[in-house]
Amino acid sequence: MTLSNTLVQTKHQDAVSVLRTYLEQSDEQGSFHIDVYKLADENQIPRPVMLAACIKALYEGFLVMEWVFHCPHCGGVPKETVSLHEATHDDYCPVCKVNFANVIDRNIEVFFSLHPGKAPQSKALKERYHNLMREDITQHMHFDWQNPHTIYAVDVIQHPLYREYFGAETLPQDQSLELMNSTILFTDIKGSTRMYSDLGDAKAFGLVREHFRILFECIQKYNGLPVKTIGDAVMGSFVDGRHAIIAAVEAQQTLRSYYQNRPEKERIEVKIGIHSGPTILVTLNNRLDYFGTTVNLAARIQGIAQPNEIILSENVFAPLEHKTLLRKYVPRVYRSTHTFKGVDGVYQVYHVRP
Repeated sequence: MTLSNTLVQTKHQDAVSVLRTYLEQSDEQGSFHIDVYKLADENQIPRPVMLAACIKALYEGFLVMEWVFHCPHCGGVPKETVSLHEATHDDYCPVCKVNFANVIDRNIEVFFSLHPGKAPQSKALKERYHNLMREDITQHMHFDWQNPHTIYAVDVIQHPLYREYFGAETLPQDQSLELMNSTILFTDIKGSTRMYSDLGDAKAFGLVREHFRILFECIQKYNGLPVKTIGDAVMGSFVDGRHAIIAAVEAQQTLRSYYQNRPEKERIEVKIGIHSGPTILVTLNNRLDYFGTTVNLAARIQGIAQPNEIILSENVFAPLEHKTLLRKYVPRVYRSTHTFKGVDGVYQVYHVRP
């Protein structure tokens, strides 16, 4: 099999080369439900980079992808689809006779396989696989599908390249999928209204556009997804809270360096707030978006930040590995207590000035 020039010229050339060699040398069984993360680990390629190569190959038509919805009780597969358009919030397991909610970082698995047109026996392999799985469920009432190499739906949905190539792959308007834990980052600019007034719309937006570029690059560099811009603000989402912290610190440092030699009126200073917790994935304005209390609180936390400051919620600050990470960047973190409009309770937050 020969991959197209477009695919070979992707920026993830090492991963593409490994994928190409693997597909050219694999038999039909090896090219069905490719063990992408094992391939990455064996070749010392970061998993998100190997996943990017597969997403690119999917876009080019060399691979196909399945969304597999597992019952959280028995592990069986009541439903599988080739598109998010067919996903629903709830599904029913005929073995357990229960309804269950679909959670993108818990029970939805993703598989990549060689396109059937390039692997004629893949359909038969798929049928044998699912017959074996159904036999296992019937006899043992449990199907062990999770392993260290499992690709969860969140890995794909959060991948910037998937959003770039498959932005039209959205959920039905009346459906949502749960995300058990997501770290949400919000940014905003200090005094942007005054800057537009002083500099004029064109010049001010040129500076704002550069600030967007820096923020997007920092978010994506650490496996985050720039979800959207809201005026001059940015919303990002991360699977790993550590990555959100590093991205925020690097963003503040890079922005300060980028604007420090400009006249004071042309300096952009950013406020950042970060919170983690459960969210829901929905379709809004024809794209996938995140909603829920976690998102609302992350925005409120950003609202109390000072320019050049990062504020972390207790959820983000509390894990020991997060505290250890912060010691690499700042000598101390300051704690304060706040209430937020529209959100019940009193919250401790942590101020970071990198």
